[in-house]
Order: sequence, then structure tokens, then C-alpha cells
Amino acid sequence: MKIIKGVELQQKVDVPVDQTYYDEIARWRCWYKGYYKEFHEIWYYVQGIKRSRRLLTMGMAKQVAQEMATMICNEKMEVSCDNEEVSAFIDPILDANGFIDTTQENAEYMMAVGGMVAEVYSDRNNIKVSYVSAENFIPLSWDVNKKIDQAIIVVEQTKKKDFTYTLLRSHLKKEDGDRTIYYIVNELYRSSVNDSTLGQPVDLSIIYPGLESYIEFPNAKRPFFAYCKPALANNLDPDTPLGISIFANAIDTLKSIDTVFDSLQREFKLGKKRLVIPNSWLRGVPDIDTGTMKTYYDPDDEIIQGMNVNDDKENYTDISPTLRAQEHISSLDALLKTLSAQTGFSANTFGFEATGLKTATEVVSENSKTFRSKQSNENNIGVFTAEVVESILWLADFLGLRPYPTEEYNVTSSFDDSIVNDKDAKINQQIALKGAGLQSRKRAIMESQGVDDTTALEILEEIAKDEQVVTAGMVDAFGVE
Repeated sequence: MKIIKGVELQQKVDVPVDQTYYDEIARWRCWYKGYYKEFHEIWYYVQGIKRSRRLLTMGMAKQVAQEMATMICNEKMEVSCDNEEVSAFIDPILDANGFIDTTQENAEYMMAVGGMVAEVYSDRNNIKVSYVSAENFIPLSWDVNKKIDQAIIVVEQTKKKDFTYTLLRSHLKKEDGDRTIYYIVNELYRSSVNDSTLGQPVDLSIIYPGLESYIEFPNAKRPFFAYCKPALANNLDPDTPLGISIFANAIDTLKSIDTVFDSLQREFKLGKKRLVIPNSWLRGVPDIDTGTMKTYYDPDDEIIQGMNVNDDKENYTDISPTLRAQEHISSLDALLKTLSAQTGFSANTFGFEATGLKTATEVVSENSKTFRSKQSNENNIGVFTAEVVESILWLADFLGLRPYPTEEYNVTSSFDDSIVNDKDAKINQQIALKGAGLQSRKRAIMESQGVDDTTALEILEEIAKDEQVVTAGMVDAFGVE
């Protein structure tokens, strides 16, 4: 659906984002799925007959999105709040919505298509958090820091008989004196199944009985959605607050990788045993018009078109080509290293060898490109999570479930940093810092063993007791009193 045009016509608004940006999202999603028709569908001729085939793909668009998302959001991600009352209220809501697991999954989609959106809403006074795909999110306005404060969300499309029903939810704001009031407008549109437009507005009760068309939130200080994007500057449309795919600037490299990978497979398929043989050895079928036998070439046979020879000198010639496997492997390895650098990873993260694709699993140093990309994206996820929590609290205040906290509170998202240093490396690092006088014993224990302040003090006490143990033999030998 050309969603921008439909929204502008029906909503009577000028959307500040062009349709071409959403066309790019569609292209990124195709690459993420592993099939972009304009590139992967190949047409060619065999003996004058036009045929098509699908170019093989390594699926590297998904691989880079998955690798970055896994480094940021995995099972060790945690969300905490320094206000115990707020934490006691928020934690069950996040758990009930599977917030951590869902964020992990959608972080990969965010890397692939340039953004993700979480919408906060209520269902029978139960607070829900749902994710919206990037192509179904239309920003309407943003502040000087490109923080989106108004947007239209394509919530759902439902097919019923010969019609498609589309629910739009507009998150808007208006000025009331010196106050900013946020409100939500729900609208339902109906079009024929084959129509690519929104169609015409119809009554909400047709599909969503009980859903209010207008809801105003007089006390809320922010909209009930949060937007997150990869930590990349949008060089396709710098004037918008929307993000770009992690591989948006590496499409040409992805094309080259798939071209070489496809060629590698065909090197073995077309480079199998080949022979030049006499015509009389070829298969044949009768030609109905002439009554003669017509020979033909079966591409699945390990032979080539025959040649005319004397009957008494019939023989064959082996013309099997030399396989160029190593050349393909070297090319893929170089291209994958290029892709690594283009997508925010260290140059040697991805590679190719005789056994296939390899991903670097060595420790990532703190000054590496991969680590810097990881940190930048974690910062974005952290801000996103805090905004989701704030929206939940404002909605709870509106529903009368809990008043919005008047005292300050901080939401913290912690991530898995084991990729940065393995256990032995951490211990050795802390020993070196302690030996150089740059680290206290307590802090070294906390960092190397991953314990809190209290536990570190307990360990120090145990060490002190061990050091005070003196045996009877030591008393006799050294005169210790």
C-alpha cells in the first residue's frame, strides 16, 4: 500500500516524509528476507529459449542484522529502576508483555529496516506494549533534536469478505494555553481487496466494537509510543528523524557477494565432467515433419554437442574445465570483510573459507569498531526502554492504576558485556591494574568476579582470615608468636 498518499488524502495532512523512504524500507526488507526480485530473478537464453532462475544468496543482510542485534539484546538484557515503588509496578507489566524477549526479536528487525516502534495502550485496564513495523509508522512532527512527538500508526489490516479494513491510530497533541495535551484518534478505513489505497472511512464498530474514536490525556507529558533506530546517520533523507538499515549503504556489496556465491555453486554444477562425442552417440527423437531422427542436448547429461567423425575413428575428448573454487573463496572472503566494515563491524568479523561462512568469535576489544557500534546501539535501546516505561506510567496515571511519580526516578537498561572480555582476560586485566596501583583490591574483585560491593567486602574478609592462619610448624621454624 502506498500509505503516505492514502494518509495525506484521507487525513488532509502533509506528511513530512516522502513515499520514497518507505519504498527503501520495502527494499531493505526484501534483502533481509533474502530475495530482491529485481536482482535475484535472472533471465537468460539456452539454445534460443528464454529461461529464468533464482540467483542463490548467502543471506548476509539477515546475518549482519542478527549479529548486531544479538550482541545488544540477548537473554542477559535487564531493565531496572532505582525507585522501588515504580519498579514494583513496572516489572510485572514488562514481564507480562514479554518486553525483553520481544525487544530482542524486534531489535533485529530494527537493524534490517531502520527502525522499530513500541506502542503503549490499555486493554480492559491491562497495560499492553505492542511493536509496530517501521513501514507502518508515519511521523508527523518532531522537535529540534528529532524526537518524534506526533505520528500515525497503521495498527492492523483485516480482510473480511471482499474488503480490507485498515485501522489507523493517530497520536497527536494540541496546545491549551500554556499546556500541551496529548490525545489519540482511532479511525477505520475500508477498501476493496484489490485496492491499494486506504479507501473510505467507516464506523469503528464494524470491526472494533467498543473502541473509542477519541481519547484525551490531560496530564501526560509525552506520547504513548517510543521510536528507536540504529545508531547510524540517515544519509538517504537527513531531514527526517527516521533511521536507515544497517546495510543500507552496503547493497552493492550484498549484490557482489550473492553474485560470487551463485557463481561458486554453478562452478561445480556446470564444471562437472564434460566430453566431446560423436554425433551418433547423442540422444535423438523422431521429427514428425521430416521423419528423421533429431538429436538434442540434454543439459543434465555429462556431455557436450557431438561432432562429425568417421565411423572407424569414433572416440571422445575430455574437455572438463578446471574448477576455480579458490578464486571464488578468496573473492567472497574479501567481499565479506568489506561488508563487515560497511555495517559497523570490525573488518575481520565476517569471512569465507573452504568450509563456508565464518563469524569471528574472538574477544572484542574495547577500542574495536564492533564494540563502538555495540555501545552506540545500546544507548539507543536504553533511551527507547526509558520512554516505554514513562509512557506506561502516564497511562497508568490516566487509568487510575497508579499516580505518576512526582519524585525523580531513573530507568536503566543493562546489557551483556561478555563479548568485550572473556573471564580470563578480565582477571588478568584487574591483576595488572592492581599491580600498577591503578585499582583497589575491592574494585578488582568486583570487576573480575562480577560481584557487588557487599560480596566483594565479604571476599576481602575471607582473604584476610586466610592470610592470618599460622601453623604450629611455622611457629617453630620462624618463632612467630
